[in-house]
Amino acid sequence: MHPRQQLDLSGAWQIAFDPENRGLASGWASGQFPRDSLGIQVPAIWNIEYPDAEGVGFYRTLFLVPGDWRDQVVQLHFQGASYRVEAWLNQNYVGSHEGAYTPFWFDVTPFVRCDSENELIVRVAALSRTKAVDGMILQHAPASKQSWYYAYGGLWGNVRLETRPWVACQSLAVEPDLARESALVEVALNNRLAECRAVDLRLEITAPDNRLAFEQASAVMAVPGVSRFSFRVLLSRPFAWSCEHPQLYRVRATTSDDEVAAQFGMRDFTVQDGEFFLNGEPVFLRGILLQPNYPINLVTPPNREMMVREITLAKEAGFNLIRAHIRPAPPGFLDLTDQMGMLVYAENCLAWIKDSPRITDHGRRQVQALIERDRNHPSVVFWGIYNENRQSNAINGEALVHLARALDPTRVIVDNSGGTMAIDQDFGWIDRATMVPNRENERQKILDVHLYLGGLLPGPVYEWMRALGSGAPSAVLATQDFGSTALFEEFDREQRSYRGKVFVSELGYGGMADLDDLVAGFQGRENLLDARELKIFRDDLHNGFEARHLDRVFGSVHNLALAAQELHADANTRQIQALLTNPRISGYVLTQLNDVAWEFHAGLLDLWRNPKPAYYAAKRLNLPHCLVLKAASPVATLGETINVSCTVVSRLPLGGNEQVVVTVYDPTGARIASEVRRVAAGMGIKELGAISFKTTDTAGEYRVSARWMQGEQILAQSSETVLALPLEPTEENDERLLIAANPAALFEKDWEALFTHVETGGAAIVGPLHKRDEIALRALASHGLDIKLNLAIGSWMGCNHWQHKSPLFEGLPCGGLAGEPYVDVLPWYGLSELGGEVLAGSLRNTQTRLEAPAIVWYSDIERVRVGKGSVVFCQYRVFDKMKINPLAARLVRNLVREARGDGEARI
Repeated sequence: MHPRQQLDLSGAWQIAFDPENRGLASGWASGQFPRDSLGIQVPAIWNIEYPDAEGVGFYRTLFLVPGDWRDQVVQLHFQGASYRVEAWLNQNYVGSHEGAYTPFWFDVTPFVRCDSENELIVRVAALSRTKAVDGMILQHAPASKQSWYYAYGGLWGNVRLETRPWVACQSLAVEPDLARESALVEVALNNRLAECRAVDLRLEITAPDNRLAFEQASAVMAVPGVSRFSFRVLLSRPFAWSCEHPQLYRVRATTSDDEVAAQFGMRDFTVQDGEFFLNGEPVFLRGILLQPNYPINLVTPPNREMMVREITLAKEAGFNLIRAHIRPAPPGFLDLTDQMGMLVYAENCLAWIKDSPRITDHGRRQVQALIERDRNHPSVVFWGIYNENRQSNAINGEALVHLARALDPTRVIVDNSGGTMAIDQDFGWIDRATMVPNRENERQKILDVHLYLGGLLPGPVYEWMRALGSGAPSAVLATQDFGSTALFEEFDREQRSYRGKVFVSELGYGGMADLDDLVAGFQGRENLLDARELKIFRDDLHNGFEARHLDRVFGSVHNLALAAQELHADANTRQIQALLTNPRISGYVLTQLNDVAWEFHAGLLDLWRNPKPAYYAAKRLNLPHCLVLKAASPVATLGETINVSCTVVSRLPLGGNEQVVVTVYDPTGARIASEVRRVAAGMGIKELGAISFKTTDTAGEYRVSARWMQGEQILAQSSETVLALPLEPTEENDERLLIAANPAALFEKDWEALFTHVETGGAAIVGPLHKRDEIALRALASHGLDIKLNLAIGSWMGCNHWQHKSPLFEGLPCGGLAGEPYVDVLPWYGLSELGGEVLAGSLRNTQTRLEAPAIVWYSDIERVRVGKGSVVFCQYRVFDKMKINPLAARLVRNLVREARGDGEARI
């Protein structure tokens, strides 16, 4: 056997950018390469050395090929390049390739010069966010999230020459069949000769215990071109691959001149009626979404240790699935998930691609490239076609599902993630989603939903999540401003016609990362695309923080980030708890494992893969035993009875001798109640009923603490707090103050009367404004108040509502970010600051896929001078709740005093 020889072409190359697209006509590929070319390292995107480069670049390198390569096939291999590649070897055109994330190769046998210098020219056409390149438009290309984060170009993967014999082993694919204790092994031989050749093909399989599990020699006939040979291999009593025992087989196919090897695992994964099964046993998917981006290199991690770290941390946090989001995983990633026992939901890079004459061509190419690259990895259990792309899925989703099934019968195929329902404050739809089970061809309906419902959930939304899939009405979401009644009636019809389980393939909230730490991680390399953008965000945050004197609230920007991260952890906890206690849920995927670009919020890990508080919160929820306490409301009136539900969730069987010990404490820390609840034997979800207690006459936070005990061992513990306040009487009003508690109810003449009152020295309060309040917004604009309303509940990005310690919040939690006691009254919309006195506000950042990087500041409560008087705008939703919610009543009372100016001086 003559082993394959390789020539690594990594290192220093030349590059000439071609903004005017004249390189081909000027002979850059045929001996006239520009003398004023620049230096560049390969592999790497060109944006590392030239951050603003875009469009077309010509690469050039010179190398010697050994003389003993004569009479062998020589291939030119690219591990990856973005986006379209054309190559010339010694002025001979050798081929082209389109696609940013999968490997490809060209046969250069006729053109290589052995024992001599060779010149390789590679023309790379990168996609651009600002223009078409070679007629290619970014939104019409399969480019993952380059339209969201950063568009980049260049030879990001290794480039090498490799020899092959004239009859070579081209590929090796394994289809495991655990139930039949066998595997189907397909070997492809590539015969470059003009005549048939007899080949002795030998197959060996080594078991995880290093035992030779199978050996076979076969005489086959390789016709010119590619021949495929399939072998059904019996593996008696196979070692099953699982998350707990990731046992790998190794298969090797050899001929007299060549060999090819691969690893595989004996595992079976499928879906039936929305429920997932691994090796025949039900498995609840605890998934985490990996965003397709890394610092510095963008496509690949700066070092292998970062991949090891992120997978290890996900595993240690109890996740059993990583959703490699809308992009093939980086090289080496799936080897690690195979070895470490982490399931993978693998997606191609079609993402949100828009319709074009080439959309099906793109789809077929990307689906085939993904599957052929990754089909031997046992950790991969899903193939994802589209994500939140109803239009493109309607065009060719069925055809691409059929293609995926033809290429691989062993995995579950998802046509459009989030296809049943995707919901956020600024978008939402109802449609259909399907999955194809392992070894089946028919698509099954599934409820596959994406839920971005803000942060800490109002009680009705939490209960809706707990009942999701049961057919319970979804109208509550319309009352919370997530969409129209008609939208949710359509979803309810979907629920009623479906009897399976629900897969929540995206959900979560966001908490701001420490931008100072993120920028510092670049160690001075602040001209990189990602470093430069994050530095702008960091500087803008500091400037806005100082301008609003938020040091009086948080002390430092660092403390603001910590407060946002704690809120992120609390919000994710509530949402996951709702799903864990819902027996109709088959799994979830939390958005997201890592912070990325302008999405520096939802990550359990920051950009550099350092854990945030939300990581540890998720880790607690993923333990085998989970204890969930949930008060009916986070705020109660003094003297009333408080009910806190208690639910236990166990993934391991219990013996029946376990108990939950509950203790209730008043605001002084004194114990006012205690009890013990028995837990029945078995596993699953167990409702232990409500813990009820009556508040004393002391206002403040009442805390319920619970420990789930097995003898002296604590299986799980949890706590819940309820803020108890007196229900304040309504503040007596006088002629100095007008209150427009419901702006939508006012006519134009009412607004004119209000402004006449204010301009002559009076005061007014304007309650929460909504985008549909056309009369109110028009009237305000006519008096110089151009109101711009902005989404303020947050989503995977988060929106943080800050409050001063001031008379406005006297008797209420304040001096930081608004937490769970405010969940029922927080603004749906924030006001773009009007130039007045901001008494309470909020902040988020821009999405740079749409606008320039900046921190955006809103006012939640703002006093604006108008004529001789003033108007206080209050976006907190307190007026319609003041009779039933003591926090709302107290805030209204304080607001009236503030607007009249008879409170104490602000702190």
